[in-house]
Amino acid sequence: MGLSLNEIKRYSRQLVLQDMGAREQNRLKDAKVAVTGAGGLGCPVSTYLSLAGVGRIDLFDMDNVELSNFNRQFLYTPEDVGKPKVEVAAKRLQAVNPEIEVNAINKMITYDNAFDLFKGYDAVIDGTDNFPVRYAVNDACAVNKTPLFHGAVLMYEGRVTSIFPGETSCFRCAFPHPPPAGSIPTCREAGVFGAMTGIVGSIQSLEAIRYLAGLEVSLKDTLLIINADYSIYDKIKLKRRSDCTACGETFIPQPVDYSCEVVEG
Repeated sequence: MGLSLNEIKRYSRQLVLQDMGAREQNRLKDAKVAVTGAGGLGCPVSTYLSLAGVGRIDLFDMDNVELSNFNRQFLYTPEDVGKPKVEVAAKRLQAVNPEIEVNAINKMITYDNAFDLFKGYDAVIDGTDNFPVRYAVNDACAVNKTPLFHGAVLMYEGRVTSIFPGETSCFRCAFPHPPPAGSIPTCREAGVFGAMTGIVGSIQSLEAIRYLAGLEVSLKDTLLIINADYSIYDKIKLKRRSDCTACGETFIPQPVDYSCEVVEG
C-alpha cells in the first residue's frame, strides 16, 4: 500500500532527505516494532518511532505513573499519576500520529514468556531497567533472529548498541553474566539525569529507524558510552563469541533470577 496524501505531507521533511523516499517510508509504514518499557528510554524511543511513521508499535510495561517519573518521562502529566503507563503513552502517541497503530501491552516480561512475546517483530527496542528482563529480551531476540536496539542509562552515563543476531555480538557476548544482585544501584537509589534518557533513547530510535528504512546503521559490534559529566562519547568494539549461550553455536537457556540470591548486610 502506498502513502496517502496526508502521510506525504506529514513525513515531507523525511521524504526529501538523501537516501530517503517513498520506498523507505513505506518500509517504515509496514514495520512492526516492540518497545520494552514506557519509562525514561521508552518515552523518547516510542515518540520518535511514531513521528517517523513506524506502522505498528507495541509498547510493553506494567508500571503505573509516579510523580518521580517526571524529570525524564515526558509522555505523562500529574493527572496521570496512578494510571498504567502503557495505556497513557499509547493514547498520547496515537493522538500525535493517527496514521499508525500503537498498542498498550500491560504485561510482565519474564524469561518464560519473552521468546513467544517477541516473535514476529521487525525489531525490538530495549528500554528495560533491570537485568533479569534485559537478558530475557536479549536471549529471545537471539533465538528469534530479531534485531535488538539496546540502551541503558544510570546517573550521568548512557550506553547504546545495535544487535543483529547471527551477524553481530549480542548483549550476552559483551556481558556473559549479570552483576551480583544489589551490586548495581537502581535509578531510585543512584538517580538518573533526565536529559541522558533523551540522548540514549534518541540514538536507539535513530538506529532502529535507519534499519527499518533499509539504511545502514553505525553501532553494529559497537558499544557507545556517553558520559554527561564531560560530554565524552567513547566507542568500544565488541566481538561475537562462538561460545555465547544466547547467540553462539548452541543456545543454552540462562534465566537471571535474583530472588534466589542472598545479599549480605
